[in-house]
Amino acid sequence: MTGEFKTDYKHIFNNFMFIRKRYFTKGFKLNTVSLAQERENIAEVSRELDLRHDMLRRWIKEYSQKKNDAFNGSCFNKQKDKKLSELQTLKKELRETKLERDILKKIIHIFSKSDGTNIDLS
Repeated sequence: MTGEFKTDYKHIFNNFMFIRKRYFTKGFKLNTVSLAQERENIAEVSRELDLRHDMLRRWIKEYSQKKNDAFNGSCFNKQKDKKLSELQTLKKELRETKLERDILKKIIHIFSKSDGTNIDLS
């Protein structure tokens, strides 16, 4: 009975462990769409190129809607731009905070000299 469980587990592991997301270039997508439109058989083209037919349908739809602007990765670029903008904002805030901290250190040092007390702020 234990052997059966291990066999089932191994089967599940082998089927799901090696699924990877594939990325396709704009040129590949354009060539694939033109081939599918030329042959007028999406299922055949998707089988030949080892693609899911729904992905190929989505590419055809995007190309028909956007033509030359299709497959520019706009979703990825928007996310990248948003993260870059957020990073720049955080870096600016950090610079300002460090500047404020340094100013406060100098002020405390000046006032501690006039009081005769020595405060080490390093």
